[in-house]
Amino acid sequence: MAGASIWLVSYDTDVISDRTDTQRRRRTLREQMRTLSSAPLMRGSLVERQRRCGRPSCACARDPSRRHGGKFLTVQLGGRTHSLHVRPEEESRVQAALAAYAKLWDLINELTVCELSDLKREARERRRGRRRRRS
Repeated sequence: MAGASIWLVSYDTDVISDRTDTQRRRRTLREQMRTLSSAPLMRGSLVERQRRCGRPSCACARDPSRRHGGKFLTVQLGGRTHSLHVRPEEESRVQAALAAYAKLWDLINELTVCELSDLKREARERRRGRRRRRS
């Protein structure tokens, strides 16, 4: 056994694991996006407003606490704010479309995290490769 050497080889598997985890997460997010693509999506806000009806004989004309309430959808399109009265029977449908849009936005942000993770991992791999070549 004289002159025998023992080599210890270590692999940095966290990079492969990161890559696999990121790819798995990306597939899951894209599948969730496909599911949302069939649902109505809408950007905007649903707000409640109190207003006067315009009839001089109505109590809302004299007493601000007796103004009429209503839900309105507001959205900015083309640099302009658009507002639309939402009837009570339409409110749940509008809320669902707004929620689907918010979920889609969250998914896009999570996909951005995946892409950023890939870019950082690739930069680390390039740095490691340069260090090995110099040695």
